[in-house]
Amino acid sequence: MKALYAGLVALGIAFMLWVVYSHLQYFGNMSFLGGILLLEAVVIALWNYEQRFFVFLMIAFLWGGMHVPLQDAWTGGRWVVLSAGAVVGYVVWMKTPRSHFRLIHLFAFFCVFAAFVSATVSPFVQMASFKALSLLLLFLYCCSGARAAVLGREEKFFQGLILGCELLVYATAIAYFVLGQAIWGNPNSMGAAMSIGVFPVLLWGWLVTEPSSLKFRRMIALLLCAFLIVFSLARAGMASLTLVTIVFCFGLHQYKLLAKVTAAILAMTALVGMLAPATLDQSLGDLKDAALYKGHKDQGVLGSRLKPWEDSLNSIKQHPWFGTGYGTAPSGEAPGLLFGRFASSAETAREHGSSYVTITEWVGLLGVVPFLILLVLTAASVLRVCAWMNRTSNPHHYSIPLAMIVLSGLVHAGFEDWLFAVGSYASVFFWFSAFVLADLVPAPATQASPLFARTPNAPPRFVSAVPQR
Repeated sequence: MKALYAGLVALGIAFMLWVVYSHLQYFGNMSFLGGILLLEAVVIALWNYEQRFFVFLMIAFLWGGMHVPLQDAWTGGRWVVLSAGAVVGYVVWMKTPRSHFRLIHLFAFFCVFAAFVSATVSPFVQMASFKALSLLLLFLYCCSGARAAVLGREEKFFQGLILGCELLVYATAIAYFVLGQAIWGNPNSMGAAMSIGVFPVLLWGWLVTEPSSLKFRRMIALLLCAFLIVFSLARAGMASLTLVTIVFCFGLHQYKLLAKVTAAILAMTALVGMLAPATLDQSLGDLKDAALYKGHKDQGVLGSRLKPWEDSLNSIKQHPWFGTGYGTAPSGEAPGLLFGRFASSAETAREHGSSYVTITEWVGLLGVVPFLILLVLTAASVLRVCAWMNRTSNPHHYSIPLAMIVLSGLVHAGFEDWLFAVGSYASVFFWFSAFVLADLVPAPATQASPLFARTPNAPPRFVSAVPQR
């Protein structure tokens, strides 16, 4: 038998060498070499799926969505990564004893069905069908691979998540304030990334960390993250930050923490006023105009959203039942020579001003029903966690940062279009958090004291929070 295996291995190696030798001309093509490297990276990530793949997936989507070198390569490569993660994640999940599928997973696939139905009536059938396929891949990954990445290894996952958020904050600060590079492109994109994916995690990570140099480092990253959100002047991001802070502090009865945050902001404002009062007056005026009105002062606070909302409502009236097709919203422009059938373009995408308006226009009043139920189930998980926080005042549970991520995302999505745009890194991270949260919500009858104690092997500077099973 060993001789047979050795012969098969030798035959396989010989075949690979022959393929390489007979196609040497392709190895001078950069696109071909890039594809080979991408496949190698995917195989490496899949080899240790639970530990590596989520990190690789988020890197792929962040790289494809940021203004950094090789962005174009990852714009297409991220779909290869998501496809591999969805298929392999489902196999991994089904082959091991895991938690059963829940109601949220059922309605997720009802949403996929509605997306495919809407694609059949779209003027861009092929594009809408591929957009619906991307939603299927995302939800399949979130129902299986995402859960495999977290459940059973919560402590390692959240330690790595906090570290990743710290690194992302420092890299963003260096890029903007040292190198002068706007790597997030649109300021709203930076506001979304910091307020949804980073701030809730750092706030929780700082609070549950024992007093030490690590706690101080996380506090610096947290303050820098908040500054970046304000620096972006993204109203949705600042609203999400404010709401998450209030809910987090009131839910855990951390009134002193809320008072300290408010005092720190007032102290910094007073200091600037003492050192440069004229600059402060000008800055506050500019901030008010940029953050509140976005150049539409005559139309009020929501003036910048009125035109997109009006256009979307008119489109819904024209296509009331099944919408314009998932992922497509015709702008009225005739397809040009560079019109693509797989990626959004000026002919098929326009601003809507809200993710909830967007999905209604895409799939219509009938198709939006499963999406609304999915959102209600997601919001219900957040409310259950908030109720547990209020009852126990215990921050040491892994559902808390996920609930704050989802809460921030639900608020932010009311003013931006990313929630069901699968190509967005914010969408991928939000739904990852939402589906994992459904598994980690604490039981209603749970009390505080003995249930979420530190484990004997927990690192001394990170408080573990593993629920009893």
